Amino acid sequence: MKLINKGNTIKKCTVCFTDLTIKEVGSDIGNCYVSNYKNTIYKCNTCFIACANSKKINWRKAKTVGSPQHLTDLLQAARRRARQFNLPFNLKVKDLRKIITTHCPVFGFKFEINKKDIKNNWETSPSLDRVVPSKGYVKENIVIVSMLANSIKCSATPTQILKVGNFYKELSHETH
Repeated sequence: MKLINKGNTIKKCTVCFTDLTIKEVGSDIGNCYVSNYKNTIYKCNTCFIACANSKKINWRKAKTVGSPQHLTDLLQAARRRARQFNLPFNLKVKDLRKIITTHCPVFGFKFEINKKDIKNNWETSPSLDRVVPSKGYVKENIVIVSMLANSIKCSATPTQILKVGNFYKELSHETH
């Protein structure tokens, strides 16, 4: 175990004040990532992860619909899905900026970002949808709709969705 020593002073975690030991790559021993040590981030791994998670939670609370970070998140998630399912992808943040609106074009309600620990509003979160799924994430084939609209659409064809809608529309007329 190698204590972090700077000028005859053993470095301590700036949060919990435990002695820091360098955790070499591939080793199970040590409590301070080498990269943190080299960047003079004197936090033990446990405190470093806790601080990172806290920042992530606060950042998530502050993120707004259409903000640069929000659009980047939508883009990165789409890129990941495109790779996973071997789909075409040619989008940039500016492409999403051109099409995002404040309201769901299907249902008309205002978009809200799902802020996990505030309230579960996944239905009103903006979602990047492929109009024709097999064409992938390309400029001519995307629209931003609510997660609710996207989740309904992803399971059925437009014809099937209309059949279900018409069926329940008829049922509601019969019962009233």
